[in-house]
Amino acid sequence: MASVRRRGPNKYEIRVYLGRDAQGKKKYHSEMFYGTRSQADRRGAELDVSLRPRVVGPRASAFTLKDYLEKRWFPAVKDTVSQRTYETYAWHVQRLVPVIGHLQLYGLTSGDLQEALKNLDGPPLTRKKIIGTLRTALRRAAGWKLIPYDPTEGLLMPRVPRKRPKVLNREQMIELLEALKPYKHYLILRLLIVTGMRLGEALGLKWADVDFDQGTITIRRSIDTRKRRFKPEGDETKTPGSERTIKMDKETLDLLAAAKRERLKQRTKIKVSPLRIDDILVFGNGTRPLGEDAVRKTLRRALKKADLPRIRVHDLRHSVASILIDAGVPLATVAELLGHSTPSTTVSTYTHKLRKAKSAAVLLDGQADRQNT
Repeated sequence: MASVRRRGPNKYEIRVYLGRDAQGKKKYHSEMFYGTRSQADRRGAELDVSLRPRVVGPRASAFTLKDYLEKRWFPAVKDTVSQRTYETYAWHVQRLVPVIGHLQLYGLTSGDLQEALKNLDGPPLTRKKIIGTLRTALRRAAGWKLIPYDPTEGLLMPRVPRKRPKVLNREQMIELLEALKPYKHYLILRLLIVTGMRLGEALGLKWADVDFDQGTITIRRSIDTRKRRFKPEGDETKTPGSERTIKMDKETLDLLAAAKRERLKQRTKIKVSPLRIDDILVFGNGTRPLGEDAVRKTLRRALKKADLPRIRVHDLRHSVASILIDAGVPLATVAELLGHSTPSTTVSTYTHKLRKAKSAAVLLDGQADRQNT
């Protein structure tokens, strides 16, 4: 890789190692560059591409992106990411190979990628995520010194229209709770409404997580709602901050206690030792989680019954956050309740709620009040 050394104000020496001559002496290409450091680094990368292929040898120059993604990068990341992420990478690689797999790894430029990626189909957000995986893979190639620089630098990403989540206000949430009461899956939806937890977290609850003496629920795991299975051990919640304990209201605890009594009556039908009721799932058949479709259908019917706007199950979580922020609850408290790793995640997600500034008229009204006093 080219070395760049500062030789004065906006002056840099760029040297590229070219191997050894017949006598074993090291050979270099050197040139002086005038400009900024970032411009000098870019020039050094250009020289690497133009001067070094002949000395790198067939190992790097023979790699196509298909070879690199399928045979080198993808197998290497298996033990470094969660199973869910690994499966996502697999799908992204399948989408990328027909579009960019023919390109040579060494000498690849962002322009080459930009042109080839025009043929990548799908919604903007999907394409952005796939290109994000490609960027991760090619940065690793640069880290492994297979290529002299990151060819995704300068790559233009698809513009994703920002959509504000649909939310219900406090009064609408109360109406929804009333409409849900006759339904079989009322309890799990009530739990989502009063806690703001993720659906996967609620479906992963076991009776050991419910402390009736303390009046709390502890979130220790989450399931993959699409495949109705637990995440691999060591990656049981979305983030370390997702593991948390939530104080519950009396009505929800009473409903949970009634559900547990009913479960105890049925435990002989469940393939779990009767003495291990704590290991039985709160929602589902005891060993297999409840399907997300059942929850979605119940929510959809209740919303229609109450004549409320149609929202997704995950929008209940957004609604809880919005109601708390509107009520003036500190962001750190909201972040802790939702299981965000940092309050900054809460800020970035609910910026539209935080930017509701007072109008000039309100400020003047306040000033007039102070003057009158």
